[in-house]
Amino acid sequence: MLPVLLAVLVAGGWYFGFRAKENDRELPVYVTGAERMLAGEEIYRRGADAKPFTYPPFGAVPFVPMVPVPANWRAPVWFAVNFAILIVLARWLHGWARRGPPGERPPRMVLFWVGTLLLGGHHIASVLSNQSHDLIIALLAWLAAWGCCRGGRWGWLVSGLAAGCGAAIKATPLLFLELFALRRRWLAIVGLVVAAVGLSLLPDLLFPRGDGRSWIVAWYEINLSGLQVGGTASAEGAWNAHSYLNQSLSGALVRLFTPVVTTGAFVDEGVMITALSPGVFKVLSLLLQLGVVGTIALGVLAIARIEAGAADPVQERRTYGLAEVALIVGGMVLLSPQSSKSHFCVWIFAAAFLTDRLIKNPRDLVLWSLVVLSFLLGPMASKGIVGRDLGNKLLAIGNVTWSTWFSLLAVVRVCRVQARAHLGAAR
Repeated sequence: MLPVLLAVLVAGGWYFGFRAKENDRELPVYVTGAERMLAGEEIYRRGADAKPFTYPPFGAVPFVPMVPVPANWRAPVWFAVNFAILIVLARWLHGWARRGPPGERPPRMVLFWVGTLLLGGHHIASVLSNQSHDLIIALLAWLAAWGCCRGGRWGWLVSGLAAGCGAAIKATPLLFLELFALRRRWLAIVGLVVAAVGLSLLPDLLFPRGDGRSWIVAWYEINLSGLQVGGTASAEGAWNAHSYLNQSLSGALVRLFTPVVTTGAFVDEGVMITALSPGVFKVLSLLLQLGVVGTIALGVLAIARIEAGAADPVQERRTYGLAEVALIVGGMVLLSPQSSKSHFCVWIFAAAFLTDRLIKNPRDLVLWSLVVLSFLLGPMASKGIVGRDLGNKLLAIGNVTWSTWFSLLAVVRVCRVQARAHLGAAR
């Protein structure tokens, strides 16, 4: 496999390096933020930069080593980093799919990978073409999944620390607190809080601002202070609330139920169903987002019942630890104020879990229906298949949002059916 991997590495580095120069993707935003942080200058320049840096301050730190790299080499180097992360994720998912008690036949791995890539692979392609840093979040989600599947005190601690590192980079992994609280994993909660707080304050120690202020305070005041609870990202010079590039739940609801205020290159004014009053819209948005939180809770509690009634809890933990992380990362992208398509690369964990379950339990028609709906709204609605115009229209409607919602329901369906099966066996 080594010659094949090297060929992909070289070809991919050249191709995506060319794409980055042509389309000015996300990588320059991160490296510019790191350069300014090293110099103690303001990194949050909303309105001044075409693509401003809006992530927590620690999000710039991983790109400090990229600053001395020549500009022409940055895109290939970044592709190599992402490629290495993909190899790690693929190797672990391959081993996870082959797990099982002694005597159980492993799934057909070709079928497993075909299904996994059909359901979740297109979002990974978005990461590579956009030169985004979302595979770093996916890597930390993998560490969280590894810890959840391992279980035990140290496994949960690793999961909490990984989630805390992700929260310091992107904030949304704070949703792992719901999982740890429902499972009463206090050590994981401590690990998450310590990692998130410690890493968020680290830039102030390593790269202090020239004006003496705190990086984390500047991030909050410039980027977060104007956001409403349950609302979508909307800030002049950074985010347009009606942009169809935002596939979060709140972003889709804004486009469907509120009139366009500011037009732009990625705004479709023809998808609004009806204009709701601000009060009614806020209630609707909060109820649906609470519905996501509640759906995650149903799945997590079902997994707890599976373990409690299992003859081999360790084996069930190895299986359903991945489901727990799939639920959380699905909630992350749905509940975030801003979720671009590349952010959904973390959905590869749900794709792997659902494919594995469909191979081993192919008779659940409800599960098949949910997965097929997710597939039709997600991968089959991409611009490469339906065309640019229709693809943009579907994005404006929120096809990626609703595809993720159906996948989330599919994961919960698997967990609840298995929990009922264990309960019936116990009786």
